[in-house]
Amino acid sequence: MRRTKAKRYANKHIRKTIKTDKIKKNVSESNLSVSFDKILDSNSNDNANKNNITNQYNFEEPKKEKSGKLKKVILNFLIVIFAIAIIFSLYNIILWFLDNKNSKDMISNIYDSTSIYEEQTNIDDKTVTKRSYDFTNLIEKNPDTVGWIYVKGTNIDYPVVQAANNDYYLTHSFDKSNNSAGWVFADYRSNLKILNYNTILYGHNRKDQSMFGSLKNVLDENWRNTDENLYINFATLNENHIYKVFSVFVCDDKDVAGYTRTSFSGNDEFSSYVNQLKKLSSYNFETDVSTTSQIITLYTCYGLNNQRLLVCATLVE
Repeated sequence: MRRTKAKRYANKHIRKTIKTDKIKKNVSESNLSVSFDKILDSNSNDNANKNNITNQYNFEEPKKEKSGKLKKVILNFLIVIFAIAIIFSLYNIILWFLDNKNSKDMISNIYDSTSIYEEQTNIDDKTVTKRSYDFTNLIEKNPDTVGWIYVKGTNIDYPVVQAANNDYYLTHSFDKSNNSAGWVFADYRSNLKILNYNTILYGHNRKDQSMFGSLKNVLDENWRNTDENLYINFATLNENHIYKVFSVFVCDDKDVAGYTRTSFSGNDEFSSYVNQLKKLSSYNFETDVSTTSQIITLYTCYGLNNQRLLVCATLVE
């Protein structure tokens, strides 16, 4: 009986222990679940709090505001640049028109105050007009006056000036006022009192066809086929001369120095130089240069690639 009771007691105790362990395990699992849920809730609450804080203080807004402000600054900068460019362009356009008007007024006054005489002469069995001028008033207006150039079939009909360099009359008019149109002027190396081998005249290639803006007419077939166009009138203060075109060509500005020489060691070197110019010509004018002693070279800009247009003519009378 004692063993049975003891055994019962033992079994009861074991069952009680197992039950207790199950309860502890369940409690432990329950506590673990609660703790894990708390952790999840805690994380969830932290995220919610972070979102609330972000929403409350708008941490993302400054970035958006900075980006928007930067775009506005760039836009305003571009607007200012464009405005400056437009103002600068308008200023240059207005200045261009004013310079053209002043040049036209100057030319008109010169024509009104200068006596021009014409006579007919025979050259190569052709009747050619020869001009002479009264330079008195022109010299009073500008002592730099050294001659007059007239090219038929173009707008080139101007008194010629000469300075101590080849820069001054690029930006000054006949009356020495500042003007982007400049004026037609002789190379400072050329002797206009006693004409030497090569007299070089310069003029801007103006879009309104003033100065040497119409010199490009020589490239037109109709101009070349009109015989009298080939005879250029050039008068100095002492002499009136006629030259006949023998070469027309376009070259790069880097090569032009070799085609604008004014001094030579003698007639042989000069003759070789003239023959070189004739070979460079884009057209065959069939002008005899074998015995020439003087030439005239008209020089202007051409095109948009730093090219130069040269027209060379030999003395015929």
